[in-house]
Amino acid sequence: MAKNLAELGTSTLQILHLVGIKRKDLVAKHGLQHPDACPLCDQAQETAQHLLLSCVFTRQVWFFIFQYLNLVIDLPTAESSSFSAWWCNTIRAVPKDMRKSLNSLIILVAWEVWKHRNSCVFEGARPSIQILLQTVANESSLWCMAGASKLRQLLTRSLVLGT
Repeated sequence: MAKNLAELGTSTLQILHLVGIKRKDLVAKHGLQHPDACPLCDQAQETAQHLLLSCVFTRQVWFFIFQYLNLVIDLPTAESSSFSAWWCNTIRAVPKDMRKSLNSLIILVAWEVWKHRNSCVFEGARPSIQILLQTVANESSLWCMAGASKLRQLLTRSLVLGT
């Protein structure tokens, strides 16, 4: 179990990196074609850092989610040193009572971006911001029903502020 957010973020990024490496090894081993470019933006080499931080597709997703929830948060950029550094800085920038909910949201969005990427790579899906945003909305509802009370507070608080 991670002792702090930095360890959690680093562990998550390491897992994504290792999965990416294993995926490339398996694809090569089975003789399957797979481009090195990011399947979501086709503008840069695919890495976990690119996928979560600097991909223009993913940055738009973060923007729309934070905007919808009325959160004034610095978006990840190509200049961000690492996903875990951006994550830690983002958490530090919000009031303490919002940190758990924002942690849940960041984990959820990063996971759904990864799944959307896998759908594009392995199932031939086309990158779609609308589909990804709808998936995040659906999944966040499920997380709330499963007991993510802080995430529910963030979603409720944000929607009330936006009315």
